[in-house]
Amino acid sequence: MTQALFYRPLEGWFGDVMPVVHDGVCHLFYTHLDFDDTGSAEVSKKLRWAHLSTTDFVTFTEHPNAIPSGAPGEQDLLAGAGSVVGPADGVFHAFYVGINPHAVAPEREQVVLHATSSDLERWEKDEGFAFAADPRWYDANAWRDPFVVGDAERGWSMLLCAQLDLEPARRGGAVGVATSSDLVTWKAQPPLFAPGTTLAPECPEVFERDGVEYLLYSTYSDRFAVRYRRRPAGSQESWRAAAWDALDGNDFYAATSVDVAGRRILVGWIATRAGDSDRGHRQWGGDLVVHELVPRDDGTLGVLPLTERLDAFAPVAPQIEARSGDWRIEGASAVRSQPSAVEPFGWVSVATLDRPTLVRATVAAPEGAEEFGIAVQANEDFTAAYLVRFEPARGRFVFDRRPHRIDVPFDHEVDRSYVSDPDFEIERPLDGGAAAWAVTVMVEGSVISVYVDDVALTTRGYDLQGGAIGFYSAASALEVTEIAVSVR
Repeated sequence: MTQALFYRPLEGWFGDVMPVVHDGVCHLFYTHLDFDDTGSAEVSKKLRWAHLSTTDFVTFTEHPNAIPSGAPGEQDLLAGAGSVVGPADGVFHAFYVGINPHAVAPEREQVVLHATSSDLERWEKDEGFAFAADPRWYDANAWRDPFVVGDAERGWSMLLCAQLDLEPARRGGAVGVATSSDLVTWKAQPPLFAPGTTLAPECPEVFERDGVEYLLYSTYSDRFAVRYRRRPAGSQESWRAAAWDALDGNDFYAATSVDVAGRRILVGWIATRAGDSDRGHRQWGGDLVVHELVPRDDGTLGVLPLTERLDAFAPVAPQIEARSGDWRIEGASAVRSQPSAVEPFGWVSVATLDRPTLVRATVAAPEGAEEFGIAVQANEDFTAAYLVRFEPARGRFVFDRRPHRIDVPFDHEVDRSYVSDPDFEIERPLDGGAAAWAVTVMVEGSVISVYVDDVALTTRGYDLQGGAIGFYSAASALEVTEIAVSVR
């Protein structure tokens, strides 16, 4: 067994996940790629299905690989994402995409394949099964991530990441549909959803909750994020987008959800960065990330941390220390009055990040406060830190890395990094009219996972390590109360 908040296999990356619950245990099948499998124009990477199981999303049992990649020349040279359903008559069915980038017409690059198991451990490929895209609606070589839902009485539906024959192709992504009465013979149908915003809506799924039908998918690659749409259950209305339709930041990807004892658990991955550096480009795959999806009163979706993951930390006394500015520290609170013009900035630390750490608190600032928030991995003089900056007037909070880099003709040695990086600010929605905000921050290794009320932001912080976590404000008062620190 392995314990981790953000699981990653020892030899490789955690990729697209296919969760299924059986006998109270959540099985996480996921596409696995070895670290040393870099691929090239001539040599393809070897994706395969790996297998974990868990009851708390903290302790994981690692099982033998489920579905291996095929040999050169076979359709499943890469055994890509899909889904598991069953047992149907005692049999579990895995539908997955076989990808062979070297296929030459009339062979297809992507074809849905099938495997079966009686125990979720030993899988047998169905060598006689292959389901290709219907050219009446879909591009022949974009037909992947099959998500199957239904039952023997009502019939089965399969959603797929597909493409329409459109120009520009990068806007032709669609959620394809196929139907079956027996899980053997499938018939393609017109698309369920074609947003005109992405090359590929990857890992699509649908589920119902409280009279609302939700469609989840991941936008590849122009609007990299896990997004959702909704409509009344049982209707044929158009899918509606929320004002903020992403379920986390754009480091979180390829998530699908599963019902676990009445809760909707969302499981995806956070990308690693090349060279284990903040400036490195995002890589495919990384570490497992888990959230709980919660419907709001207006039908939109919120995201919360799992109670089991919070309980995996052991409480310790917060070490609240005023680092700069005038703070009143009493018990589990730190309050800063409106600062003077000669000392506008102040910050207070609550813990040192020398091990996996959880910090929870309530934050309040006066109306019109320009800059305040959370500091992660802050150094002694606050010249370097990862900042979660609250901007109520703009209705957002922002993850920002400091210091920033800018090239100037007279100052070649200074490190003001990240202005040139595409994601130097990652923004998420914030209720600007709230009187206070509940914050939860989990830090383990390079992963920083932040929840503000029911909004999540998960990202990486490689370059700064061993600093402090705390709260700061610039030219405004700030109240931080109910401060709680736990460690692992």
